[in-house]
Amino acid sequence: MAKASTRIGLREIRAMPPQSTIFDGGTGSVPGFGARRRARPIVSYFIMYRTQDDRQRRFTIGTHGAPWTPETTRTKAQQVLMAAKIEGEDPQAEKKAKRAAATVGELCDMYLEDAEAGRLLTRRGIAKKASTLATDRGRVETHIRPLMGTMKVPSVTREDVETFMHKIAEGATKKREKSGKKRGVSNVRGGKGTA
Repeated sequence: MAKASTRIGLREIRAMPPQSTIFDGGTGSVPGFGARRRARPIVSYFIMYRTQDDRQRRFTIGTHGAPWTPETTRTKAQQVLMAAKIEGEDPQAEKKAKRAAATVGELCDMYLEDAEAGRLLTRRGIAKKASTLATDRGRVETHIRPLMGTMKVPSVTREDVETFMHKIAEGATKKREKSGKKRGVSNVRGGKGTA
């Protein structure tokens, strides 16, 4: 159930019944700015906007509570509207793309799959040798996956990569474990050369 409201304030937020939506109205209101309460007592703020290809989107800004008050959220809603109207941005699509982005671990899996299928060539224009692939797989499994495997690729920064390299150089991934061979031991050292 949606209803037009006066300008959204703390009083209106506290008075919201479950399963209700209110929209900003009155003087100084932001068109499309609203608040929604579902069955739980949590209230979330949103802004409705149209993309350049005239699709209507609902972008959830955040839930009520620090830092999101009616005033701070109204300011953010104005910024989202301006970005959508003037710069043609689509924050909801960007949010979905970030959620759907591959992790570093998934990117490593794609790399290894392509390398093993011979789709990645060396500088000489030939497929990677089995020994090189074994080294690559070992580095992925012992260094990359444990330290960065769960990070989303678009969120990886230069600082993340530098921290990753320093950790390997300092021996953060150093370990000694049994290998698949009879009485075999895998001794992972890390170090500057590996980093």
